Amino acid sequence: MRVQSRARYLAFAANVRRLTDSLIVLAERDERTRNLEVGLRQVLNSLNSVNKPTPVKTLKDRGPFDRYENVITLNEILRVTDKKDLIEKLNSVLNSNTRQGRRNSALIAIQFFDALESRALYHYNHPPITKRVAATR
Repeated sequence: MRVQSRARYLAFAANVRRLTDSLIVLAERDERTRNLEVGLRQVLNSLNSVNKPTPVKTLKDRGPFDRYENVITLNEILRVTDKKDLIEKLNSVLNSNTRQGRRNSALIAIQFFDALESRALYHYNHPPITKRVAATR
């Protein structure tokens, strides 16, 4: 695995951690941060655009959630059947009219983003074995 690719996994994990921290603030104090709004919209844009043609100018709307390594990581932990439920929960975090609704959805989103961060860090810390063997030769 190239150093640049490993660095992308680490940066992705850091972005996901910031988003998780914002979700925790929402769940505990019902306060929304700019990072939360922007981050969740990027995730939603990425999830909603899978298998659809994408104009180049809209790629920035997906932020770090549409880079190759990050999409691979996302797909490793997100089953196709769970995608619809996740989109619903993330929309609820942004749009729920009740504090309890936002809190419940935020708690589910925190679990998802925690798994996503862990998987990105796994890729950062464990390059594929074929790359490790080649590096020792």
